[in-house]
Amino acid sequence: MRAAQSGNRAEIVEITRSLASPNVYGALVIGASGMGKTTVINGVAANVAPEVPVFRFRGSNLIASRDLGIFEVLLSSGGEQTPEIASAGAALSIISRIFEQGHIPVVIIDNADRVDEHSLSIISQLAAAGRIKLVAAAETIRPPVDLLAALWTAGKVVRTDVEGLDEAAIEAIARETGHKLDDKTIAAYRERSRGNPRMLRKLIVGRAASIDSQRGSDHRALWNVLPVQKRILESIAMAGVLPYEALQSMCEPELLDNLEERGIISITRGRHAEVAVVEPAVAQSLRDSVRPSQSLQLLREITPILETTPLVGAALFGQVRWTQDWGVPVDSAKVLGAALWANGRGDFAAAIDLLRSSSSEDPEISLELARAERGRGDTVEAELIVDRLVSSPRASQGSDRYLSRLACLELRLTDPREPDILRTEWVRERLRGAVDTGRLDVTRAQFDVRGGRLEEGRELSERVFRNRDCLPRHRQRACSLLAKIEIMRGRIERGLEYLNQAEMMFSLPDTTSFEVEDSAPQIFIGRYLAGDWDRARTTLQRLTPLRADSASSTALVDLWTGHITRAQQTLDKAMANSPERGSEYDLMQAAFHLAEGLLQMRVTSTRCTPSTAPDDRIARFRKGERTGRSSVAGAKESIDGVPRADYDWCLDYLADLLELEALALASPAKVADEMHRLGAEAAERGAHTLAAYAWMEASRHGSPAAQLNLLSTGENVDGDLGRLASAVAKASLGDDNEAVIDAADEALSFGAVVMCADLARSARDSAVQSRDSAATKHARALLDSSLRAIAFDAGGADLWAILTPMEKQLVTGVTEGASNSELGARVHLSVRTVEWHLGRLYRRLHVSDRHELKQIARNLA
Repeated sequence: MRAAQSGNRAEIVEITRSLASPNVYGALVIGASGMGKTTVINGVAANVAPEVPVFRFRGSNLIASRDLGIFEVLLSSGGEQTPEIASAGAALSIISRIFEQGHIPVVIIDNADRVDEHSLSIISQLAAAGRIKLVAAAETIRPPVDLLAALWTAGKVVRTDVEGLDEAAIEAIARETGHKLDDKTIAAYRERSRGNPRMLRKLIVGRAASIDSQRGSDHRALWNVLPVQKRILESIAMAGVLPYEALQSMCEPELLDNLEERGIISITRGRHAEVAVVEPAVAQSLRDSVRPSQSLQLLREITPILETTPLVGAALFGQVRWTQDWGVPVDSAKVLGAALWANGRGDFAAAIDLLRSSSSEDPEISLELARAERGRGDTVEAELIVDRLVSSPRASQGSDRYLSRLACLELRLTDPREPDILRTEWVRERLRGAVDTGRLDVTRAQFDVRGGRLEEGRELSERVFRNRDCLPRHRQRACSLLAKIEIMRGRIERGLEYLNQAEMMFSLPDTTSFEVEDSAPQIFIGRYLAGDWDRARTTLQRLTPLRADSASSTALVDLWTGHITRAQQTLDKAMANSPERGSEYDLMQAAFHLAEGLLQMRVTSTRCTPSTAPDDRIARFRKGERTGRSSVAGAKESIDGVPRADYDWCLDYLADLLELEALALASPAKVADEMHRLGAEAAERGAHTLAAYAWMEASRHGSPAAQLNLLSTGENVDGDLGRLASAVAKASLGDDNEAVIDAADEALSFGAVVMCADLARSARDSAVQSRDSAATKHARALLDSSLRAIAFDAGGADLWAILTPMEKQLVTGVTEGASNSELGARVHLSVRTVEWHLGRLYRRLHVSDRHELKQIARNLA
């Protein structure tokens, strides 16, 4: 309860603040059953001043049928129970007298949708007249709650929709109950429960109480449900989803329409319409209330109907799972169809349960099981299954679809640096249809790109993308992969066009979890390399919210854009929850080292000393012994002879580059040549964009070869990155202050805040030495802009936390437009002293004048 209340603290504070306003007469809290409406209104009641009287009422079916409604107890205790009380005017007069106690009382009404219309009419009149402050909670705005909603539309009552708990509140609930959940599990729980506190407790804690003790409070949404409707709802809850066509034969359509109008069920439109319970908590309550014998009886009643109804998707999955729970054999084709649907939506654990319960030796079943095991993360089990299928003497007798999927799964489970060990290369020659060849070709293209063979991957992915006979979802994968390759090769503007098209293709109806799993990382890397920071930051979180690395990937963007503290905090948490292996972990570790080094530099304003001696770490780079990654020179050997199916050359390259950047903070000259060699490896593969990133860093750290190469590479890279690379090359080759300032300006426009700070600092120092006042002023403006972004990054320093009380008054006055003399009168200082304090503030906050101070005060306050 404490955790749930903390999760709804924002709503409680907002409603309490609204009630303090004389122009607001109440609040209406709307939310589904179990979403914490009672917690919110109880929290509001707890924050009411002690001298304010509070009246609590609770709607129910029992009391709604009484003549006096929710006021029966109140009027009876006041000795006002008379026959005339039933009239609206008499009741309103008597209740008004009871409520008049000096202060305007607060009237709390829970379950307002279970309150009689007579009582709500009185309440709405009192609230509209300002005689009471009303706080009402209801599930929906349907009669009789529409009486209160009229006050909201008139502006007299505020409305708050309880949308469920976020990840932080879910973590707090788990901690309160003695459980520790990782980020992926928390995100999965939030998706399954939609943030419903009651459902979350059942997911986290389990059914600790008996079924009988749980009845009652969970069924508020079902209070007015007829027995025949209750039985239909129980059947839907047990199956998860049922076809509308099947339910029509079990009850009158009007009964289903009534349940939909009340928001208890949802009915899809079109052919093969499906019916499901809207709220997960209500569905769970219904399942809990069904005893085993009743569940078996429901299954026996509905099975003959379902046998004559075409089942697809969720309805098929629900019927197969329900049947298997009772040990009844299910046809292999139905099991496979249900598992395909579960795998397609990313529910791998459910697919595994279905497939293993079938005890089938069908190769199609085994292949789908391997796909589910890999999706869940058990690659060892997936490899054993695929090895058995590939080695089977009947493997060549499978259909084209089966062989194509088998070859694709082997590609996913094979180290991309070792294409010679593939055993299903012959499959490609056997395939005849464009659908099956497209599936295999785009998977092979991804395999080649992960192995660093960019040209081969480009040819295959472009062939699939241009072939309109291929399935749209395969063309979508090819489009996203082609976009990443084009951006890596330096054709950034063309690659961004492909990315936009790939993202639009996600809305196609046949998109499954595998397309999202394959395409989302490609889209992120493409946006990241192109410098499209805002879109890159949201790509993984928007497309794959359950991916454990979605938050850590945004930390890579934060390092470029100056949000160093946030990046360090995110990476620290992500590394604690990630296995210490794979390219993604290596990339996070390298980014974490760089973030730590940049933070130490920000604190000390000096070059930092990393935890490992630079000479030792550079030596390990040269020997190719860097925590399980290939050497900078491009070594392909597997780590300790163990293949790595998750190897990705691009991620490996970025991890190397970030690690070298972290080392360069302490010894830039010693790693400049290593950065140059890293860029040369990318250039040999045609990845001019990656080469430009490495050579920009190497050029700034004094590598002559990198400076010459960067100038020519800038011509092979278009877009903002190409302009930045050319500007850095010109700044590195000459001693012109303007060239360095132009490079810093380009870096700031590109969003590379840390690089801008370094270049602007060098330009400022050089301009001061040469006594170039114009260049000094320009360089200082760029340095102030970049340092201000770094100093006040999210999760870092807070503006008001670093100011003294007097400085806060000055900043507030400047924001309000006060002059220096007016500021002096406020803080009792002379105008000259005010000017001195303002100058000190300008230097501390990296601003040049009052206008910039006013801007950052409004943005960062």
